[in-house]
Amino acid sequence: MKERMDIALAISHPRRLASLKSLASLDRANLLAFLDDPQLADVVPQGAVATHLYFGSEYCEHLFPNDGDLATAMAEAERLGLVFVLPTPIANDALLARISSVAARLPPSAEVLVNDWGVAQLMKTQFPGRRLVAGRQLAKMIKDPRMPAPAWRKVYPSNYGAAPYARLLSGFGISQIELDVPPFATAEIFDVSGLAVAVWAPYAYIAKGRICKIGSLGQKTEDKFAPGRPCHRECLGILEQEPDAVVSGLRTYSRGTTMFYQHDAALFGVVREAIAHGHVARLVLSEV
Repeated sequence: MKERMDIALAISHPRRLASLKSLASLDRANLLAFLDDPQLADVVPQGAVATHLYFGSEYCEHLFPNDGDLATAMAEAERLGLVFVLPTPIANDALLARISSVAARLPPSAEVLVNDWGVAQLMKTQFPGRRLVAGRQLAKMIKDPRMPAPAWRKVYPSNYGAAPYARLLSGFGISQIELDVPPFATAEIFDVSGLAVAVWAPYAYIAKGRICKIGSLGQKTEDKFAPGRPCHRECLGILEQEPDAVVSGLRTYSRGTTMFYQHDAALFGVVREAIAHGHVARLVLSEV
């Protein structure tokens, strides 16, 4: 276990890079001001300084950053003394080629966050020295905010408790995984034998699909709610608040193809406890 917990800032909107440029450092005060979420003060340790910068989306191939934005993000990471992390989504052949091209230009210290076994295989064969981290889409657990009781988590226990899955990760050279905080979580779920754990706050992803509701609104009737339409990244400018989950009361949101929920006081308490017990190797702070 690391003596010092990593602190990462994750952003997906290119416009946020301009705000990053205005900061001389990413210390605790600047992190909290950048994210503008008072609740995060309870989980970000005093004296914390960011160590990693994530730039990009884990959930949509259309949001993979362009070359200009990637160059800006990597330059900002270097200026601020941060390790750059490239999030990657489930990928088609065209995106695999794009990821390969970008991976060849990443700095030696950079990490690639994988949510697709094809991407993991690509990195293993073409860039065997690159550090890989298993993303949240590879973590199989129930995170439905409509769960009525803790017993529902036992229906589908985490895949990280299975020895064959650990061997699969090891075969790709993956030694760190990323997890959300599910409803009714306890700190012990982040104590994963043989693997370092990164925990995201204050938003958790629920599920994703291929249909972008916001992007469909301006389409002809016959083209609405269908994959394969041209993408203009409408989701980056529109965040939809869904009705709060009736049972848990968790606040839920949709952005593009993906649904999220926001941590409440109980989930923040789980994060604090997991950090106190040394179960968290990296805390990833994000916007929705």
